[in-house]
Amino acid sequence: MLSASGQAHAAYWDELSEEYQSQTNISLTDFHYGPLLPGEQELGLLPSSLTGKTCLELGCGAGQNSIVLAKAGAICTAIDVSQAMLDHGKRLADQESVSSDFRKADLDDLPNFGSSSFDLIHSAYGIPFSSNPEKVIQRCSKLLKPGGTLLFSMGHPVYAGEWLELDDEQGLFLSSYFQPTPDAREGSSSDALSRAFPLSEVAEWIIKAGLQLDRLLEPAALPDNRLHEAPYYSEAWAEQAEALRKFPIVVIYRATKPSTL
Repeated sequence: MLSASGQAHAAYWDELSEEYQSQTNISLTDFHYGPLLPGEQELGLLPSSLTGKTCLELGCGAGQNSIVLAKAGAICTAIDVSQAMLDHGKRLADQESVSSDFRKADLDDLPNFGSSSFDLIHSAYGIPFSSNPEKVIQRCSKLLKPGGTLLFSMGHPVYAGEWLELDDEQGLFLSSYFQPTPDAREGSSSDALSRAFPLSEVAEWIIKAGLQLDRLLEPAALPDNRLHEAPYYSEAWAEQAEALRKFPIVVIYRATKPSTL
């Protein structure tokens, strides 16, 4: 059953699904982390071998990243609150001749997977839509097998600022790094809300959950002559490419569950 925020987000993404998927080019061959950013083929953050690995995607949308992993031999489960997004993902999986277990579920009330069920839990900008992302990370720690990996991207707190042009200079005005302005998105029937958090705060959540933080990246957008190589691309995002080369839009965290736990 979806929480109140989950129901609102489901209505928002159901309404937006068709437009979002038609206007955004999300790769089915390269794992993405955020708009206009280099993908996995360049960043190299995933486990070296995916064959037979059990993987869970949180806030999957149409599950393009899960499809990429399934094509590499992984056993994939992908969850999202939006049935319209999940239906799109099922069609894409059929198109690519791979299997992924798409499930409608709320980040704030994850399905009752058994402890130590997954080798990899991943999310590209899904966790920021949770009302309690720290709790999600704690739950992920319990779901990971010893030696498993948690890999996710979140909105960068710097990019929560307001873009300004002063004389001949451009930059971001940030009223508070420690309390970034939430990203409130309005739909015709429902709204969605995501939040950014200081990097040190998220790092503490990871450590408190018993995980070892081993990578933290703040990638910039690809140069103009390579923008179409980005595994997550749209014309609307391309208009912001210059800004995304000056300030990071996401921060990527990779953590490992110690084998001794």
